[in-house]
Amino acid sequence: MVSRSLGKVAARFSNAVKPFTSKDRAAEFARRLKSEYVAGRSGAGDTPLDENADTAETESVVTAIRDVDWAAVRSSTAERTADAAKKMRALAAEVDWGKVQPAAAQVSSALIAAVAAGQLPVGGRLGATVVRAIMNDRDLAQRVGSTMRQQREPMPPDFRPELGQAIDTTATE
Repeated sequence: MVSRSLGKVAARFSNAVKPFTSKDRAAEFARRLKSEYVAGRSGAGDTPLDENADTAETESVVTAIRDVDWAAVRSSTAERTADAAKKMRALAAEVDWGKVQPAAAQVSSALIAAVAAGQLPVGGRLGATVVRAIMNDRDLAQRVGSTMRQQREPMPPDFRPELGQAIDTTATE
């Protein structure tokens, strides 16, 4: 099952998420994360899509977002030279921002910031789902944003400006 392989990937990366001492190490982390994600996803072609599983994943990310201390995330990522900011930029470089709808981009950027600040784990069962949401796999980030709006939940803060790169999301909702 894809979720198990992604869970194993996330567990490996949870051990690797330590303060970065250089841009190279942050970039290497992002490359490894993406390659593991792609490797896990390549085996997903045989797996039928399950609407209940999609709903459960969406709800688990929504719940995780509710539990994040966004003030602590802002504090950790405020300084552009901070380790969390380096992690954020490295993870953001792996997202195809041109294909992401605005709500999904906001969710992805918030998840990137929360992971980089240590507020969301990249290990365990939730870790693989968080990684999938960051990458907007099967529109998971978009579904999270839509679910939050339907439930009248406040959207997480938008960290795209803090990602240190121009992110043009010209797609419309």
